Amino acid sequence: MMTIGIVGGLGTETSCSFCFSINRRMKSRHKIQPHLIMDNIPISDDEFHKIANGEQSESVLELLKDSVKRLNRINSNLIAIPCNTVHVFIDQLRRISKVPILSIIEETSKKCIQKSFRKVAVLGSTTTIKTELYPKELQKHSVEVVKINEREQKTVTDIIIRIINSESSDQDKNNLLKVIKSLKERGAEAIILGCTDLFLLIKPEDSVLPVIDSTKVLEEAVISKLNFDC
Repeated sequence: MMTIGIVGGLGTETSCSFCFSINRRMKSRHKIQPHLIMDNIPISDDEFHKIANGEQSESVLELLKDSVKRLNRINSNLIAIPCNTVHVFIDQLRRISKVPILSIIEETSKKCIQKSFRKVAVLGSTTTIKTELYPKELQKHSVEVVKINEREQKTVTDIIIRIINSESSDQDKNNLLKVIKSLKERGAEAIILGCTDLFLLIKPEDSVLPVIDSTKVLEEAVISKLNFDC
């Protein structure tokens, strides 16, 4: 059985849900639970606010590097990071890891291609949007990204922070749905939940557009890599 290392804490509720969901899906499919180890990194609220709002944070990068090194030392066979925002550091992290690190950006982009979407929109933190993590990957496959405006982006980032702090409300959900409706009017064929915490507030049945949940996509990618033969 492979050992899967999970870099957690970004935020913790999503990381735990990610592990629970993989465990549940594996048991349902193969009657065996996987070997998962989650390393919950000690990130402060201030540092998370920085990285979510587009600021550089060397301390977050160092925390991530330390986590990847720990997961390597305990002989993980594969590492997953259920957070879109910190994938701004994916290249640095892959360089120091002896084992593969799955990219939620790459896997979610593959799902767009599988679904034959040619024009999508992304809801994510300011960092995810500002660094164009998804456009850079999707343009390799001629998929266009419909951009949201600055006002909408601030709304989305503020909501993400409230979700992580367990302070989100029904009004936050309604505001996200308004943004999705606006993106549909601008030509988007689907919406990528490009923050792994957004699934806690938005369900596919709520949206006027098809939803690609990056959290679920990464879960499926992990499961597909698991060797469940004992």
